[in-house]
Amino acid sequence: MSNLRTTLQLSNLQTESRNALSSNIDVISTLEMCRVMNSEDSKIAGAVGSCLGDIAAVIDLIAERVRENGRVIYFGAGTSGRLGVLDASEIPPTFSAPFSQFIGIMAGGDTAIRKAVEGAEDSSDGAIRDLQLLDPPLSPLDAVIGIASSGRTPYVLGGLSYARDNGILSVGICCVKPSEMREKCTRVIECVVGPEIVTGSTRMKAGTATKLILNMISTGVMIRIGKTYGNLMVDVKPSNFKLVDRARRIFRAVLPDTTLSDIQIDSLLESCDNNVKCAIVAHKYQCSAQEALHRLDIAGGVLKKATQVVADRPQTAAGPHGKLVLCIDAGERSVKRVTLGHDAALKALRKAVIAALGQLPTDSGTIAPVLPPSSPIFAGAWIGGAGLGRTTDLASIRLQIATLLNLADPQNLIVTHDAALLSSAIISRPGATAPHITNGIVLVTGTGTLAHSYALSCDERSSLPRPLSRSSGWGYLLGDEGSAFAIGRDALRAALEQHDCGLPATPLHLAVAKYFGCGSIGELISAVYLKASPTLKEGQDPSSIDSDPKLRVAGLCRLVFNYAIPPASSDLPDPEALQIVQKHASSAADTIIRLLARDSDIQAAQSILVFGGALGQVAGYRTLIVEALKEKGHHFARLECVSEGADAGIQVLVCDYLQ
Repeated sequence: MSNLRTTLQLSNLQTESRNALSSNIDVISTLEMCRVMNSEDSKIAGAVGSCLGDIAAVIDLIAERVRENGRVIYFGAGTSGRLGVLDASEIPPTFSAPFSQFIGIMAGGDTAIRKAVEGAEDSSDGAIRDLQLLDPPLSPLDAVIGIASSGRTPYVLGGLSYARDNGILSVGICCVKPSEMREKCTRVIECVVGPEIVTGSTRMKAGTATKLILNMISTGVMIRIGKTYGNLMVDVKPSNFKLVDRARRIFRAVLPDTTLSDIQIDSLLESCDNNVKCAIVAHKYQCSAQEALHRLDIAGGVLKKATQVVADRPQTAAGPHGKLVLCIDAGERSVKRVTLGHDAALKALRKAVIAALGQLPTDSGTIAPVLPPSSPIFAGAWIGGAGLGRTTDLASIRLQIATLLNLADPQNLIVTHDAALLSSAIISRPGATAPHITNGIVLVTGTGTLAHSYALSCDERSSLPRPLSRSSGWGYLLGDEGSAFAIGRDALRAALEQHDCGLPATPLHLAVAKYFGCGSIGELISAVYLKASPTLKEGQDPSSIDSDPKLRVAGLCRLVFNYAIPPASSDLPDPEALQIVQKHASSAADTIIRLLARDSDIQAAQSILVFGGALGQVAGYRTLIVEALKEKGHHFARLECVSEGADAGIQVLVCDYLQ
């Protein structure tokens, strides 16, 4: 019975169906046969065109990883596997990419590239074993691309599931729709080219479509990471006569005013280790190969940016104490960076600082966007990031940051949790009408909820507010009431409880189902717990297919707010949604009240309440929290809403180091 079911499933695939236009191809003339083939092939580009949105998304996701030295691993069986091997082998000579950056894996091993290995594609564990043999092992920086025209090859499905379950970006490419790949990978590209001219011979139309898609992905990634200058292949490796001649022509195309002869260009290329981009930058700025590489590094390896940098400005010393202050709010993004190790975190920090220096006004032209600076330019710096308040992180990364910034005094480096940046709002502003404030509470409401209490510093050397206590921030598993996740969770529970009681769904419940792309309330549990399909249904919210179920639920909060606090003042609030939001506003107020009860020195009437986080920017939610506080007898002297922690933190640095 199982074999019969499999046979029926295969016969229903678009790649296995018969093509009526080629049914008599064995009896028509050779010329007519070619016309039929050519006519069918002309449909392939249109089929690929219908997938451009998915292909572009995949290119951007992979480029992020390759830019951080991640790898792209193709795997498949038969023609699909061979096309992956082909694409992987063509990238290094074309774009001077390391041979280890694009890898092709073939079901049955390298022998199967030339001679089929029977049964290799039917092993769902085969790709898992092959991926486990990679050295170094797979990491979150890598991306895997499983290729199977039928969308059901066990070897490919097994590898995609393995990669996805281990947090690796997994992309499926097939020529059927819908495909079994949807439930196995992060993203899927389903390019339907229709029946083959010879039934089931997917080396033809399906193979051509696959090759076009792979060309687009690998070339697009290389372009995104700066491997071209316009449409010139500036990262070409001049390893033969044709490529040496191409390198010369590229050199002259980018620098049309050059008077160098072929021999001089060849000599310059040799001094730059045959790096065409390096040679172009070295000649443009008349600098050494080492300096040229440094300039390219600053520009992220993008030649166009490197040649547009105004590098001839005089670079005067900034003085022994520096003349700039730096504040960076890494927020939740730093969590991902820290999981990749401090090297990746420092690299991200370096890029952010260089980008900031590059945006300075023209009258700051004496400061070059280079790290570490040749002489101190920063009088002080404050780096706020999730998790950076932990002692273990501070001890290991603090010295590295100070060295990267070349701080005149390493003691002028502040590294804290990102919420601490918001505490800067406690400092009284000139001309403020409120009484003098010496302490306050910071409430951060986003995916989670937490509150910190702070007091103004008694240290004459620093105006940095002093942390006192913390409330909530336990994470969604223990319950961060008042957060986006908790609001989304309660809306889901309300819909499911109503469904379990056999009662009709309310407009809010139907909107919740639509958010997840569900046709009924009963499908919601699967939508929350199972792997989300990478393909959006009509009306489905993009947040509902996030790989993290926590974020899928938290994303529902926006919908609940729209029902509870309608954007149009003429619309009436949905009572159920409003009740949910009011409940969590009250919970957020309780988070604050616990700090007031714990810290006897903090009295609401003489304190400031600072709102931060995504929900803290919603005026209606802030109003509900303040009303809940007032109902319980707590009236704060001042309220502040801070959307950018760095904007608040910079005031402390200016006060301490520039005045």
